Amino acid sequence: MESAIEPRLKESTHLGPTFGIMQALARRLDYPRVWQHHMLARGMVPMRLKQALQEADIVLSDLPYCPPIPGPWRQKPWYLISHNLEHKLLEQGSARQRRFANWMREIEGAAPQTYTDIFACAEEDRAFFQSHNIRSSLMLPIVRCGVDPRLYSYSPGLRLEMRANLGLSDEDWVLVFSGSGFAPNVDAFREIKEFCRAEAEFLDRSRVYILVVGSVSPEPYRRGALIVTGPVPEVVPYFAASDAGINLVTRGSGSNVKIFEYLAARLPVISTAFGVRGTKLTASADYLPCSPNDLKEVILRFIGSDRLFWRAKAEGVWDRHRRGCDIQDLVNDAISLLPAFGS
Repeated sequence: MESAIEPRLKESTHLGPTFGIMQALARRLDYPRVWQHHMLARGMVPMRLKQALQEADIVLSDLPYCPPIPGPWRQKPWYLISHNLEHKLLEQGSARQRRFANWMREIEGAAPQTYTDIFACAEEDRAFFQSHNIRSSLMLPIVRCGVDPRLYSYSPGLRLEMRANLGLSDEDWVLVFSGSGFAPNVDAFREIKEFCRAEAEFLDRSRVYILVVGSVSPEPYRRGALIVTGPVPEVVPYFAASDAGINLVTRGSGSNVKIFEYLAARLPVISTAFGVRGTKLTASADYLPCSPNDLKEVILRFIGSDRLFWRAKAEGVWDRHRRGCDIQDLVNDAISLLPAFGS
């Protein structure tokens, strides 16, 4: 199956029955994509992929589960896009996933010798690959989890419209948490639910609501100060309705896209120190640091200043960090370091 994403960018998907069945079984049994790595490393891929490799000038592997495929195309520039350190995610996963953490650590440790170069998304990831690097030619450029800022602009009237849809007035304070069903997000969502339960009286008295957006919850519901949307077609309208973006994530690897989304939407950020990893944000100056244990105190500090103050502060943070959030700038800076892209 082939589909156009935008001009000069198309996606071709061809699992075939073998790949499809194996993927479905592995997901059902909670196995990481070890099978995929083994098949690709042995050249067991569809003919259409081999044809695409033959025609390509440069090859990008998305995640280390997609190793270079044996064949004449192996001599072409072949880059790894590392979204995070996969072995760290496996270490934090289920008992079944933890069994493969050492295997993945070896795969990622060998990556500097396997690929032409590696795009890392955070300094921690880059440091890991650098510690296993024996080649002076490796640049290891960083491409943070940036966003297209144009997608996060909205009309002034959208705020009131969305608040009306949510049954909220402009006087209510709304903190938004966006996330997928990724395990670290699920953990953070659990902390949010417990906070809303334990501090129900405080939240009601202060007119503070926590809005949880995305597939981190499969279903929508509302319980006191907690408003959960479930999966939504787009997050920007919910950002428009919010006064700040919150991130209680405390584990994982790589960086959290939600932070870059909050910044692009000009939302003040309330986050754990772990939640802003992979950014250059400074505590207090650029975001309000918090933890599940002091979230009430941080919220009190936030609502203690008016919205105009926080909006101006968010604009200032965006002005200082825009280049580190704009995915176009990040990609341009990264590929400018690599000879294959400049030729």
